[in-house]
Amino acid sequence: MERKRLSIFVPASILSETKDLRIKTYKIGLIGRSAAIFKADRIVIYSDNSDKEEVKFISDVLTYMNTPQYLRKRVFPITRELRNVGILPPLRTPHHPTGELSEGDYRQGLTLKRTKKGTVVDIGADRNALCKEKLSVNKVMSFKVVKFGKEIVIDPDVPDFYWGYKVLSTNKNLYESIRTLKPGPDLVIGTSRYATPITSVLEEVKDRLKGSKHTAILFGGPYSGLDELISSQNEKEIIDLEVNTVPSQGTKTVRTEEAVLATLSVFNLLLNTE
Repeated sequence: MERKRLSIFVPASILSETKDLRIKTYKIGLIGRSAAIFKADRIVIYSDNSDKEEVKFISDVLTYMNTPQYLRKRVFPITRELRNVGILPPLRTPHHPTGELSEGDYRQGLTLKRTKKGTVVDIGADRNALCKEKLSVNKVMSFKVVKFGKEIVIDPDVPDFYWGYKVLSTNKNLYESIRTLKPGPDLVIGTSRYATPITSVLEEVKDRLKGSKHTAILFGGPYSGLDELISSQNEKEIIDLEVNTVPSQGTKTVRTEEAVLATLSVFNLLLNTE
């Protein structure tokens, strides 16, 4: 059975409340961790009047988190922006393995060089693996181990279980970012404290989720909600449902990273309720 896809949209302004690089890194880490816990396939960073450097920073940290530990030093150069990544929580997802490698396992690997036999790939084993296909070098790809012996042979392949998230930074506004996704979502859900409490429309939401193959969930920023981010009536029609996923909140505000965790928790329950 085809697995349902989930994309979340978060604004680059989530970091605008602090100038502290360590706190910024921590906030991004909460979003990455929430996305992995609830199996989001894609995190889209859209621009809400944020500068491109902020968008890139969020994208880099999320991509760093999603990259297996054994590849990080090769993939990411040491930069000032990434100096606090040590505080990021580990994802502990299946594509971040900690056990011994075996035949039939899936691994992410970095293509190192092409030879007459194929492509040499670092998959985090004690020796490099060989893919008999000639691939582009310096790319992180997914592979399946088809032979594990003196020589490790791998094929490009992706498992049918959760395999981390992808990050897309659009540098576009929210509406244009939704339209950028290919294939696009067949169900777009906005979240807002001013919308109908999700408890009032649970059955409708469950029915819509049941018929959806690719759901997108939209989050606003600390200074602009969805009504301000998509103000045109024509553009608003791209949103199928708008719900408040934290009804009767006890605090004056709910931060975006908190809203992501709360909302994905609710939708995880709905998606897994018979």
